[in-house]
Amino acid sequence: MRPSLSPYKVAIKHLCIVIVTFLLSGNYSVLKAQQNPQLSQYLQNPYVINPAITGVESYLDMAAAYRNQWTGFDGAPSTATFTANTPLYLLRAKMQRREGETHQGIGVYFYNDNTGPIKRGGYYGSYAYHLKLSTDWFLSMGTFIGANQFRYDSNEAILLQSPVDALVQDFSSFDFDMSLGLYFYSRYLFVGLSANQIFNNEIPYDFENGILTSNGSFKRNFNLLLGSRIQIGQEWEMVPSLLAKAVAPAPLQIDLGLKLVYDNKFWFGLAYRNQEALTGIAGLRFGKHFLFSYSYDYITTDFSGTQSGTHEFILGYRITFANQKCACPSYSL
Repeated sequence: MRPSLSPYKVAIKHLCIVIVTFLLSGNYSVLKAQQNPQLSQYLQNPYVINPAITGVESYLDMAAAYRNQWTGFDGAPSTATFTANTPLYLLRAKMQRREGETHQGIGVYFYNDNTGPIKRGGYYGSYAYHLKLSTDWFLSMGTFIGANQFRYDSNEAILLQSPVDALVQDFSSFDFDMSLGLYFYSRYLFVGLSANQIFNNEIPYDFENGILTSNGSFKRNFNLLLGSRIQIGQEWEMVPSLLAKAVAPAPLQIDLGLKLVYDNKFWFGLAYRNQEALTGIAGLRFGKHFLFSYSYDYITTDFSGTQSGTHEFILGYRITFANQKCACPSYSL
């Protein structure tokens, strides 16, 4: 009789199967430029890439983040985000008999992304339904619903050609937008798949003579997040992860990361983004409610000599529910 595997070994086996299947599939639909905001601390706040993570934690989770990319480079991108999400279904502690039940979550997500004269914004509400599949496994289905905004500010453009070019004129678009996500998770393993900007909204350039044309669109972004929690002793935890991002027709972007967590109060780690950057991450929780996390991207391309890296900061605040216990499992991200 074959000996049974521990839950941890089973989770690692499943993770390896998923990774190998994905890499061998050859379906590398790719993107010309990553349109969604680039964020290095996706593992600290995965809600920004997948709406199915809405309400996965057992508290109201709020976070404000700022990313200053390519420091020292004139007109370099900067991104600010604000998120808040919470489980919707709460149970009184005396009614909670098992660890985790089917529940729901709601949240909001706002971002502002600037690259020189190009300004982008997103304003979303989110909802997720977390279905308990078994004692250990949950499947969540979620959506972002809202709008994105695209603006061109000619006052910040530096033109080398004649200023009669149509792009010199200011223009703005504001469109309905939606994202969809799935999140499959347990104590030892999590797998998330999301599709953002699913409508491929066009970006109009508005000419002074009143002729409206289309010259660009918000391409669909696809994200695959894989990871595992590996317990090391009683207080340390190791979290390896993979994030694959695709937007046609540019190359697939892959982030490989490894984070070490001590007693859920302090963490540090490294990540590598293929053909782009090496990232260092560190953070801590202080008091009962606050957290601070910082990351630095060292650019590994030929572009590295023209700037001094990328800084990203997250300040978080959590609100727990004193007299109620969440229906969500305590082993969520």
